[in-house]
Amino acid sequence: MQDWNLIDRQLMGNAWIGSRIAETVTELCDEIGVRWAGTPAERAAAEAVARRFDAMALSDTRIEPFPLVSWKCRSASLRLVDSTEPDIDVRPSMFCPSVSVESRVIDAGFGMPATLVQIPEDLLRGSVVLIDGGHEPFSEPLPLHVRLQSLTRRGVEAAIVISSTGGRRTADFSVNDWRDADPYAIPLAVVQTSREDGARLRRQISDGATVTVDVDAQRFDGESWNVMADLTGSKCPDESLVLSAHHDTTTDSYGANDNAAGVAVLLETAQLLVDLQRETGVSPGRTIRFVSFGAEEQVLQGSRAYVAQHHGPEPPPRLMINLDELAAGPMKGVVLQFPEFRPLVQSQLDTIGEGYACHVMSQLDVSGDMFPFSRAGIPTSILWRWRFVGRHPDVAFGHTNADTPDKLRMRELKEYAGHLARLLLRLSHVPPEDWPENQLCVDEIERRIEAERGSVFRTM
Repeated sequence: MQDWNLIDRQLMGNAWIGSRIAETVTELCDEIGVRWAGTPAERAAAEAVARRFDAMALSDTRIEPFPLVSWKCRSASLRLVDSTEPDIDVRPSMFCPSVSVESRVIDAGFGMPATLVQIPEDLLRGSVVLIDGGHEPFSEPLPLHVRLQSLTRRGVEAAIVISSTGGRRTADFSVNDWRDADPYAIPLAVVQTSREDGARLRRQISDGATVTVDVDAQRFDGESWNVMADLTGSKCPDESLVLSAHHDTTTDSYGANDNAAGVAVLLETAQLLVDLQRETGVSPGRTIRFVSFGAEEQVLQGSRAYVAQHHGPEPPPRLMINLDELAAGPMKGVVLQFPEFRPLVQSQLDTIGEGYACHVMSQLDVSGDMFPFSRAGIPTSILWRWRFVGRHPDVAFGHTNADTPDKLRMRELKEYAGHLARLLLRLSHVPPEDWPENQLCVDEIERRIEAERGSVFRTM
């Protein structure tokens, strides 16, 4: 029986005193900077994580390369023809193909079926369509990529998506379905404009506005890197828990919240458990593997490569916990992808005494590095954070160059690290016979994925 009171005081004290979270964020965001997967900067981030693992004397630290399908945009422009006004704000979607088109702009509203049937097919064919990126009020919501596919079937040449946030903001965004066999396929050339310039275009449409859309972009093959290390368990070393984050960013983002915060908490949690072992002799019962993935922003390529390489050859982990955008809000609990472990995880959270809750997502989350694990039938979880209500408003700058360290609340990240260390240590000491049997069926999971296609992920 562990003396959790003594252990918890040690972990939380170390989490608050001597934390290196701010140092890690500074190195990733200010010293290395933008970490688009496959670039020298992303490699530098992977090496920085590996050096920290080595300094902790974790077992089997390694950087694993994997083949990368990447993309770069050399230039993009959006202009009103025969206008002296400035160029329109523009950002191509990630993996957008090259396009050069001049056309009258057709306003398709939110691109919903009831709107599209009112627009003559010959008017849409070969046109540039203006479409709101958000959801139409009061209508059954449709994902943006589904609405864009409808435009593609009608022969639309390119789409201009209006950002739903103000302040002339645009952000790197995806318009493909990451569940697809070819998740890099884009239904048509898609660029985003700011809410303000979207409104300006709408005002011009009634006068027959014509625009030129030019994107010079390229898809190419490259290499990215996953980084991992183990803290070996003292009782069940062949069983494991996985704690993960991703170190890459989108094309121009410094990635403070997304996801230097997650990497910093990953490293800090590992350090807390290593220090506990050194200072008190208390070790995890089963092995804890710490993983930092590359290419999360490029369709989860790092986590997909990791699962393909490690599971089957290795037994699957008991549970995978993924850390992403933690600075969006304080820790509230744990959200599981599958329900089997809910009583077990809740029982361990209860011993922490902070009122944390364990919940289960009603849909398969395809937006983060837990998805390839879930798809392979491995129990996964995330922390109750970015997608859910009540996030901090000043971190709503994801996938832009305004995702900077000044937006982070370091005190909350220290709490994450301390409480994660407490939870992981408890889970590592749960006897094997007390873990529910993993009865997840990959075929059933695939059927569920197919059934959920076309649905909008709930905000909770």
